[in-house]
Amino acid sequence: MILLVFAGTSLLQLALYFLSYRMKWKFPDFLILIIFLVLYYAFLPQFFYPEPRRDGVNCGMPILAITMVFWIIGTIAGVLIHFLWKLILLFIKKHNTVQ
Repeated sequence: MILLVFAGTSLLQLALYFLSYRMKWKFPDFLILIIFLVLYYAFLPQFFYPEPRRDGVNCGMPILAITMVFWIIGTIAGVLIHFLWKLILLFIKKHNTVQ
């Protein structure tokens, strides 16, 4: 389930880059990266936290593990998608100037 979230957010990030390029928005690409990193760091891990137990014995290890997974894999995914977009943009501009 978590990998599906990473795949969906990566596709959404790539789609925003593409829309920003096609619509000629004056929105820098690194701001899209920062928005998605904030999403990975602050908002998405909370949806996967386990429910607290009623007997009062709650271990914080699952919360720590989920948070660390989102921080590490989310950062890697966001930066890789950002560099992938820069390579695609370089390829597009290179082929547009040749013709």
